[in-house]
Amino acid sequence: MILAAAAMAAGISHAATPIPPGKWSFVFKDAKGHPDRPIRVYTFRPRTCDTKCPMLFVMHGVKRNASDYRDTWQEHAERHNLLIVAPELAQKDWPRAANYNLGGVAENANPEKWTFAVIEHLFDEMRDGQADYAIFGHSAGAQFVHRMLLMRPDSRVSVYIAGNPGWYAIPEWRKEKSQAAYPYSLVGSKSGEAEVRKALGKRLVLLLGENDNDPDDENLNKSDGAMKQGAGRVDRGENFFKSASAIAGELGVKLGWELVEVPNTAHDSAGIAKAAAAAVYGKK
Repeated sequence: MILAAAAMAAGISHAATPIPPGKWSFVFKDAKGHPDRPIRVYTFRPRTCDTKCPMLFVMHGVKRNASDYRDTWQEHAERHNLLIVAPELAQKDWPRAANYNLGGVAENANPEKWTFAVIEHLFDEMRDGQADYAIFGHSAGAQFVHRMLLMRPDSRVSVYIAGNPGWYAIPEWRKEKSQAAYPYSLVGSKSGEAEVRKALGKRLVLLLGENDNDPDDENLNKSDGAMKQGAGRVDRGENFFKSASAIAGELGVKLGWELVEVPNTAHDSAGIAKAAAAAVYGKK
């Protein structure tokens, strides 16, 4: 009891669910959020890593195939000594884009019930002294990641990595500046100027495959709100980044975001993961 109290006083955190070496999975019940929605979590820990290595959350796309995304990151984890955590938000418990891509914001008034909060709660479950974590998402997962940044910029994320999102929440909260409400902008949401200022200053790496430009892609959102952002994913990503740059200039905030166009790459999660690893972890 005395040792435990001393550890708490010193701010030492030990993982309730430590990540074992190699591939693994377990079921997480989010007591702080939705304990009735168990989440299968897929992990990978390189043999060269202990449980204190940097942690990267990997968010799957529309197919909800978290184990595949975990596997895609394995070689990069081994090269850069990363702990991979890939939660699977199954359709039956997190149905439609509303509860995944959009974070369950419209369905829950309490931010601790938003899907974004699951990541924070899972980090508390698995961290072993880490103060922060990185998060990567591709396609639907990238929509989740950039909206998490805008809606929960207080999260303990060191870098947000979004690859090939199909459409965006523009970081504009002022109704007089945007006719589109959330989820196409922040108008009408719980995020206002304070959250936007914080979000613009954090590090976001937005990766766009230069060949991901098929306007007839069956999974591309073609609603009026999305089409106003651009004809395809590359146009929409560039326009999103331009909007953020303009708003940061208006607010006098130093933009912490980066736009990376990935050559010879289309809507390919493996290609985007490779570019993401190089952009974030390959620089010394």
